[in-house]
Formats: sequence, structure tokens, C-alpha cells
Amino acid sequence: MPALPLPSRPAAGRARPLLHAASMLAALVLLGSPGAARAQTSTSNLRGYVTGAGGIAVPEVQVVARDVATNQQRGTLTNAAGFYYIGGLRPGRYTVTARRVGLAPATRTVQLQIGQTLDLNLSVSEAAVQLTTVTVQAEAEGTTARTSEISTNVSREQIQNLPNFERNFLDIARLAPGITSQNVNSTDKTFAASGQPADAVNVFIDGATYKSDVLTGGVAGQNASKGNPFPQDAVQEFRVITQNYKAEYQRAGSAIITATTRSGSNTLEASAFGFNVNNALVSRDAFTAGRNGPRPQYKRWQAGGSLGGPIVRDKLFFFGTYELNQRREPANVLFGGDSTFAPAALLAQLRPYTGGFAQEFLSHLGFGKLTWNAGANSTIDASLSVRKDRDFRGFGGQTSYEARENLDIDVYTGIANWRLAGDRWLNEAQVSTQLYQWKPTWINGDLVGRQYNNILRIGGKDSQQDFDQNRISLRDDVTRSAVQFAGDHVFKLGGNVDFLTYRAEKAFTQNPVFRYRRDEQYAYPFEAGFGFGDPDVKNDNTQFGVYAQDDWTIGRRLVLNLGLRWDAETNMINNDYVTPQALADSLRGPLNSQLFVRQTIPNPTNPAGSSTQQVRTIDLLGGIDNFISTGDNRPMYKKAWQPRLGASFDVFGDTRTVLFGGYGLYYDRTVWNNLLDEQFRRQFGVYTVSFRATQAACAAETDAAIRNRCVAWNDRFYDPAQLRTLAGSVGIPEVFLVKNDLVPPSTQQFSTGVRQSVGPTLVTLTYNGVRGRNFMNFIRAAYTIGTPGAARQNYAAVFITDDRVKTWYDAVQLQVDKPIRGTERWGGSVAYTLGRAEEQGQSTDLFWGFDEKYPTVADRPRRRAPGDQRHKIVMNGVFRLPADITFSTIVNLASGITVNASDQTLGTGQFQAVTYTFTPPGRPFLGLGHVFAFQQVDARLEKALSLAGGNRVSVVADLFNAFNNANYGCFNTTIPPAGQANPNYGTPGCAGLGTRLQLGLRYAYRGAETGGR
Repeated sequence: MPALPLPSRPAAGRARPLLHAASMLAALVLLGSPGAARAQTSTSNLRGYVTGAGGIAVPEVQVVARDVATNQQRGTLTNAAGFYYIGGLRPGRYTVTARRVGLAPATRTVQLQIGQTLDLNLSVSEAAVQLTTVTVQAEAEGTTARTSEISTNVSREQIQNLPNFERNFLDIARLAPGITSQNVNSTDKTFAASGQPADAVNVFIDGATYKSDVLTGGVAGQNASKGNPFPQDAVQEFRVITQNYKAEYQRAGSAIITATTRSGSNTLEASAFGFNVNNALVSRDAFTAGRNGPRPQYKRWQAGGSLGGPIVRDKLFFFGTYELNQRREPANVLFGGDSTFAPAALLAQLRPYTGGFAQEFLSHLGFGKLTWNAGANSTIDASLSVRKDRDFRGFGGQTSYEARENLDIDVYTGIANWRLAGDRWLNEAQVSTQLYQWKPTWINGDLVGRQYNNILRIGGKDSQQDFDQNRISLRDDVTRSAVQFAGDHVFKLGGNVDFLTYRAEKAFTQNPVFRYRRDEQYAYPFEAGFGFGDPDVKNDNTQFGVYAQDDWTIGRRLVLNLGLRWDAETNMINNDYVTPQALADSLRGPLNSQLFVRQTIPNPTNPAGSSTQQVRTIDLLGGIDNFISTGDNRPMYKKAWQPRLGASFDVFGDTRTVLFGGYGLYYDRTVWNNLLDEQFRRQFGVYTVSFRATQAACAAETDAAIRNRCVAWNDRFYDPAQLRTLAGSVGIPEVFLVKNDLVPPSTQQFSTGVRQSVGPTLVTLTYNGVRGRNFMNFIRAAYTIGTPGAARQNYAAVFITDDRVKTWYDAVQLQVDKPIRGTERWGGSVAYTLGRAEEQGQSTDLFWGFDEKYPTVADRPRRRAPGDQRHKIVMNGVFRLPADITFSTIVNLASGITVNASDQTLGTGQFQAVTYTFTPPGRPFLGLGHVFAFQQVDARLEKALSLAGGNRVSVVADLFNAFNNANYGCFNTTIPPAGQANPNYGTPGCAGLGTRLQLGLRYAYRGAETGGR
């Protein structure tokens, strides 16, 4: 058998392209340079030693890895120590061959998973022995235990077979330990980890970032969304890394997901699916059943298909998929409790707005990809994904169908990759672009809103928004392997530059809302909210980063991962913003003496005897000049140096017992929407005007704030144009100021643990610690301020940023993982997390209740954080039964997630109520314990029928929340004032979905194998 050809070495001194910051021409230059394909964030690596008789290292051995699906191959030569490394391989099945003249070749077949570095040691013999080529499964010869990362791989087998109600791979990511569940009453599809907010995560798909810079949620498209970020059928596999990821990863402070997409191969493949749930297959949730409510009118339909295969055998391949998700779910509109006090005529007028209505959600997901094996050393691929969501929502309870809105989410992502490999060199480059639009739009914006307090809200939605994030990203990574110096090194250098444009249109209360109450017998509104001005804000930003990384193998037991990363961006905090001169002059001049807040100093023995003092919070954060921007006094933050250190030690040299640990510093960013109010509030005003029957009644008001914004009611104010004429006499703007030296948030992550292989099962025990800092809150610098004694004040309030929020997270995690491989009958995993999350300040909300005891973040005590989840167990398994039947299950058990709540023991006033965290109570699971507030068992049963010609049809039945567990939410958490009782304290107000049976069909076609040699 002739020797397989080795890729040639790239010419020395060949220049890398310059990243020009002007236009897409830079992308074309980059693609025209040597090197490029997926960044290592979505590929795999193969390394090991080649030895001969007696375990002696054999140099200059030709090691070649051939992709079984496409016949693409990569090769290298071992160095003097017998060490080899092949990086940047597409996850999949490979035949690995080691050969050298005079020696008999050794061949192994391995399965490479995304993001893993597989240790595969090979042994070659003298040719005279004439050993037969040996082929074995990867699981018997390779291991990934020698890594300092704490990660969980989710295979294609799991993605395809585990029950997943929404077909959202973010839901499957919760199989990993350390990932926080979501509250029962949350409809958002986000994920969070390690006690940090969801904003701190990042998702990489084929090496391209899906980071949301403009809105919360961490992932583009996931803010306040029930939709999926990506079609599930397009995901080949993904990896959830919760600790100690390497320097090549940027813009994340907690976990990351790195996913690789499916590609075509030499075999033509097609699939289709259709799943349905309707109201006849849905049980009542526990809360509805408790009040004997009706069965929910729920309907959901999911359908889609995919097609992939060769265009030119061994050279050019295609893959494409489409998924539809359509559902209707009930939303009942009911009168509130004050309806018993309303006039009969008013109720008769409002009653037609009550009843049952349907929320409608529609999502289209599409993905297409071309892969070109341009040569023995070169691979190019390009893909385009499309996401379009439509969500008609915003009604139910005491909000009428009239007030609904449509949340449009559109995400378009294009990625082009090129990889050029040499003997011990790999150059990877990527150009990607992403257009992300998040647009909640009112349906009846011409109908002014009418809010009958605690009865019903009618009329159109008051606000609509439109956020856009446009990104062009250029990235290049160079790997040099098998360098010998006190061991064997794999060096990797890289960098990225992203050109971004952010735009927001925030038409807050542009459609006025009039509010009515019992005091006026609902005869006329007692107040109205309205807004007008210029709602558009736009910024440009450039992000760039560079890193260096060394994976250093010392001997054959110790591996060190040493990395250093540096990131910066030109306009994270609206750096070129200029504070209006009139505002700057008034805050520096006549109003400066009023920039203080009142701090209560409690008397521990006599709360009624508490004293107060004045605090100038603005001086504690650098003074007024640190919040006045001239356009050139907000320097770009340049100190984001991030060391990443990891180590793994093979205790006995057989890769069965590995000790590991690591430390890293990780910088993230502050969401743009959290900072733009300093500009937006100066150009768009949101006002509240109070109404009384006469002007004399306004003058008699004892509350100065109401008196200053009060006018006599007149029906002409129902005209929005007439209402806006009042802004000049009753409107008082709020002021938001951002620190000129605001620091981006960061986390320090450290971990240690042990991995033990027990046959095919890997057991991992770890301690994880995370310390976060420089998260941002808005605090008060002043209450309503202005010229003393004046009839009107200048500003309603002054808010300033305080970036001293800190977080603490400590966890012990146990994971037992048995992958399902080859012809094995079953596989699965168990993950247990015992964790505690604390914070000083507010890591998940910009504002808190402004308790007077804590005027700044530094005054606030360290306390248990909202979102803390003490215990979590996730189990999953896939079982291949006889008669082509597959059974799979996911079991989720978790203690209650803490939420912010109000303690009104000292009163309900603005500065009397204080915030505390409430933990939902646990309940027994199968009659045992009282730990788990959330309990859900999902199961799938699939029966396949193999037909002629490579066709296969399956009947699928999914059972979600199989035991109809009562997963309660919306708890009454208010502690009433002293002397009063809250009989409903701790009782739930809603519950998660009950048991749902989903039925479906799946079709698959696989043509004859045309690959392989």
C-alpha cells in the first residue's frame, strides 16, 4: 500500500494579512491569504506519542488522519520525542495511520468530539514482523481526561434522541453541571452558569460569536424571547465549558457553548420530521387544577427537514435544513379584585374585553452550508443561517387583547472559513457577519391606553422598540506544533477585530396611558404617562483582541496550558458622548450642593429611633467631573490582560486517573442598553402628569411632587397632541450619568478536581470558584433637585453608575458520563451540583429598591444572590432496545431558585421597604426528602421501521413532565408591615406546564456509502 502524501510545509516568512478597519475589502484580503478555516473553538485536536519496541520514541513517523465521511486528510511528522499533534480537525470519525519506511504501519479509528484534544498513542513495529493493520474504536485507544477544562460534550446522538420540548439546544446545555435552571414562570430561553447573570455567557457556532452587545440574555436574539437561536438539526454537536477555557475564547465571564454545524459528506442523506401537541394531549398544570380551571387550549406544531451530500465526490459538499415552530397557547383576560367597587356601567363597558384569547408564536429557522476540500491541505466552507420569530403577546390577566404587541426577532449570520495546513503548521481564518434585530411593535398604537387600576387595562400598547446590532468579524489563528524545549509544545497565536454598529429606537409611552382609580370613582383619570422626543440612538464600536497560548507536555504525564489574552473596544461606554453644556453647568454650579442622598443609620435596639445623615455618593465615586463627559475624557479601557493557566497530571501514566486544576481572569462587557440612558433621556422625555377635578384641588395636594405636576382635568387631554403640551409645565426629566472610568465586568475562575476512568465511564469530581467584580448598578446621586423654594424643580432625580458590584460562587460538582458509542446499547450521564451564589450590589438588575440604609453598592452587605440554586441533579440516558426501539429520558431535580422580594416590616414608603431574597420551598420527590422545588421527568419512545433503499421511518412519542409534578412559581413573597399579616405569604400564583404528550413522525434516508478507501 503506497504511503499517503504529507501536506507540504508553508513557505517560510509568508505574511499574514493586515486587518484593515475600513470595509469588507479586509475580509477579501484575509480570505486570499494563506491559512484559514474554523477557529479551534469548534474543531478538535489529535495528539500523542509514537513508540517502537520497548516504548522507545520513534521520530519522523508520518501520522495521517483521514476524515471517513469526506476523505479529507491531514498529516504531520513526529518530532525527536515521538510527539505529534494534528489540530483544527472537523469533529467526526477518523482513520489514523502511523507509518515510516522500514516499520509496519499502525492504524486506529477514532471519533473526535468538538473542542476536545484526544490523546492517541500509537505503536509501530519492525517491518519484518509484518503485523496486520489493527483497527479499533477510538474509545479504546484515545482519552480526553488530560485537560484542565471543565466541560460537557453533547453528542449528535443526544441531540437527536433526547426529549427536548422546544428543540432548543440551550435547553440541552443544562445537562452540564453548574448551569442554572430557569424560574418556572420565565418564558425566556437563556442560560446562565456559575452564579453569574445570563449576560456573562457567550455562544460560538463554527467559531463565530453570537454575543449580544446591545441587550441582556448573553446570546443574540434571546432577550425576552421564547425562540431558538439556531435550528437543532443544523447542530452536529456542542460543548459546554463552565470553567478554565483557553485564551482563544473572548467576551465571556461564566460559561460558553461552542457548537459545530453539520456538513455534507460523500453519502447523500435526507431527513424530515413533524411533531404535534394539542389540547387533548395536555394536562392542566397544578395551579389550574387546584382551582378547577379548564384544560388549556394549547396547540403546537413543529416540522422541518434537512438534505446533505456530495456535489463533487471527495471535493465539494452541501448541507441545508429548515425548521418551523408554530404554537398557540391560552391567555385569559379577567377582571381584577377592585371590580366589585366599580360602577355597573363601567363593567358593562369593559366586559367585552374579557375572555379567552390565544397567544401565537411562529418561528422560521434555516441553515445552508457548502464545504470545499480545495486540496490536500486546504478546506473552505461557507454557511448562512436565518432566524425569524414572530410572537404575539403582552396580554392576559388584567391586560386586554387590545394591548398586545408583536415581538419580531430576526438574526442573519454568514460565516466563511478557510484552513490551510502544513506539516506542523495550521493557519485558520474566519470572516463572519451578523445582523440582529429585536423589535417589539404595538398592534393598536392609535388607541390610547386606559388603565383601570386592579380591574382592567384596555387600549393599545404604550411603547415600542427597535434594536439592531450589526457585526463584521475578522479572525485569524496560527498553530505551530511539536516544538521541543524542555518538553513538547503546541503554540497558538491569534487575534480578532469586530466592527459593530448599534442602533436603538425606544418609543417609551409614546402612546399615552391614562390611569383611573376608586378615589375618583373612575370618572376621570387621576394621572397619565406619556413620552415624546427623538427616540433614536446610534453608536459604532470596534472590538479587538489578541492572544498567545502554549499547550506544554512535560514527559508523558504532565500537561500545562498557559495562555494570555488582551481585549479592548473603542466605544463600550459611549466614549465620545458629550454631556450637554447646560446640564454640566447646572450640576457643577448651582445644583452641586444638592447632590446628596439621605442615609438611615438604624438603631439596633430601637428602630423608631434611627438617625439619618447626608451622603454625597457622587464624591465617593470620583466627583462630579468623573461623570461629565467632554468627548475626549473617556479613555478606552486598556487593562484587560487575562492570564489563563491550567494543568493536568496523569497519576499512573495510563490516563485513567488525572488530577487537574486551573485559574483564569476573564473580561466581559456591559450591555449597551444599560448605558445609553445618559444620552437617550436628554433627547426623549417620559412624563407623568397628575389630574384633579379643579386647579384648587391641585394646590391643596400635600405631596409636593404631585402638586408640581398637577393640572385640572379636561377631556381634551385624551388627544395625545394636547397632552404633550403639558410637558413644559409639569415635566421634570431624570438625569443619568455614566462614570468616565467605568471598568468592564470580569471574573476570576479557579478550579481543581480529579477524573477517574472506570471502563468506558468517566467520573469527574471538581471544586469550582468564581469571583466577579465591576458589574454595574445605577444608584441615586440626588432626589428631586432644583432651586430651593422654586415652584418647580430642575430634575426629578440624578442617577449615577456604581461599578463595584461583586459576586461569589463556590460549587462542588460530580459528573458521571458514559457516552453511547459505536454499537453499544446505552449511554448517559449524571451531573450533581452543590453550589452557593452571593453578591454585593445587584448582579442581575440595574436598580434595586434604593433602601436608604445602603446608598452605594459598597454599603450593601454581601448576601445570597437572586438566581442562587443550592442543589441540582440532571440525569439523561439513551437506550437502544430490541426491535429498533429507542428509549431516552432526562430527569431534572433542583432546589428553588432565589428571587428578589420586599420586606415591608418598617413600612411601605419609598425608603422603608427593603429587599431580601426568597427561596421557594422544596417538596418530596417520589415521597423522599423536601429538597427539590423543581421536579421534571421527560421521556421519549421511538420505534423505527427500516424500508428498502436506505429509507427509515420512525414513530415518536414524547412525554414531558411525565409525573405531572406541581412546579410552582410566582410566589407571594411580601413581608407586610409590623402588626399586619400576609395570609398568602409563601403561596404560589402560577405553576409550570403539566404533562404533555407529543406525537410525531421522523423520516431518514441514507444512500450507499461512497466515501472511504
